[in-house]
Amino acid sequence: MEEIFIDEISSISLSKDYLSRFYNDDIFELSFLFKSDFNNTKHIRDVLFVISWILWIDSTWKNRFVLIVDELNNNAIEYWTKKWWLNILRFKWKKQDGKIFINIEVEDEWNWTKSKKACDMEILRNQKTELWFNNHNSIRWRWLFLIITKLVDKLYFKDSQKWWLIVWIDKVLDYNETIQKK
Repeated sequence: MEEIFIDEISSISLSKDYLSRFYNDDIFELSFLFKSDFNNTKHIRDVLFVISWILWIDSTWKNRFVLIVDELNNNAIEYWTKKWWLNILRFKWKKQDGKIFINIEVEDEWNWTKSKKACDMEILRNQKTELWFNNHNSIRWRWLFLIITKLVDKLYFKDSQKWWLIVWIDKVLDYNETIQKK
């Protein structure tokens, strides 16, 4: 999978022509590497808007994917990562048999004394789900689980080979219902 370093991104990298080269045979794959800094979130969001346009994703799902990626990135950045630590976002899109299969994962260097492994995140998800998932009405303190789980088919966690955490989502869409009407 090809990589773009968000910290060194130029306006050419945000162009449709440049990003279209990652789309081939109904598959789009791209990995973003970036320092754990909120300033990079805007660049990733801008790139996602262009990718959504290339892939003909309708505005509803374009905005939802931006929300999902924002939440995944914010989760990776917020929890005690240092600004110079590296985060990775991998975006995979595949069209097959009238369906769109989307996988987005974020890997972070969450390596502080209270960092969590995948099994810890599953326990936390279960605790939050049992406590207030069905009755939470506030837009604050929604946590990763409430925002993401309502939008995706699957949210899961994996330990990185580097002892970091990877948060993944999977979503399957009907192609004819989610393409932009251009």
